[in-house]
Amino acid sequence: MNLTPWRGKRQEEDVFDGGMSRAMTSLRSEMDRLFDRFMPGFLPEPVWGFRGTTFLPSVDVTETENEILVRAEVPGIDPKELNVTLSGQMLTLSGEKKESAECKGENCYQAERRFGSFHRVLQLPTEVNPDNMTAEHKNGVVHIRLKKQPGAVAKRIPVQAK
Repeated sequence: MNLTPWRGKRQEEDVFDGGMSRAMTSLRSEMDRLFDRFMPGFLPEPVWGFRGTTFLPSVDVTETENEILVRAEVPGIDPKELNVTLSGQMLTLSGEKKESAECKGENCYQAERRFGSFHRVLQLPTEVNPDNMTAEHKNGVVHIRLKKQPGAVAKRIPVQAK
């Protein structure tokens, strides 16, 4: 008996309206899990996501008229273990999530949480003032606010019809 997964109309539409990247990302994740299961440590560290004992935090970068806001998910990481540095337009986040000894005994049935150090470098979309930035850690998310350089603030130029 053949079992073929049913693919509804919505999945077919996704392929044509930008869903292909989502499908490829899903395929990549499934292949990575397969390799991890049968050949642990075979694949190199990815540019994104989780693998082995290291991880990279998920990051959102947004821009307003006067500032850039970076939000990074760092659950379980002590704010004292986070390093945020700025060099030109490059923002570096690094830190370490310490492994807990909760699942070291013989009766551990499942252990999926990831531990280890991370290092993430982000190129900011514009120049920022290195003397006017803040970083706050709340509920496992670090919020980094960077004020734009006065010359870097976008100015609207009106277009005149002739």
